[in-house]
Amino acid sequence: MLSSQTELAAPNADKVLYKLCKHFALKIPVDFDTENAEIHFPIGDCTLRRVANHLHVQCRADAPDKLAKLEHVLQDHLGLMLKDPALVLHWQAVAEEIN
Repeated sequence: MLSSQTELAAPNADKVLYKLCKHFALKIPVDFDTENAEIHFPIGDCTLRRVANHLHVQCRADAPDKLAKLEHVLQDHLGLMLKDPALVLHWQAVAEEIN
């Protein structure tokens, strides 16, 4: 499984998380509360964690093209929710855990 993560400062991060989850929940399964969210896309999953006015985002997929698509979708939708269509997120690869 491939994974990437990013973090962004977001004024009213609680409202952004809520709006984003309600938006996605119209079409795909989403589990969320005021601090955490798990969004289940057909091509992979994204986890969001809110800490104060910061959002930590992690995406997971089984192929590089799917992971890139998830990153793009999250960037676009967070840009919409933040009213910043030029938002650019800087994704970092996450090392695979060995169990």
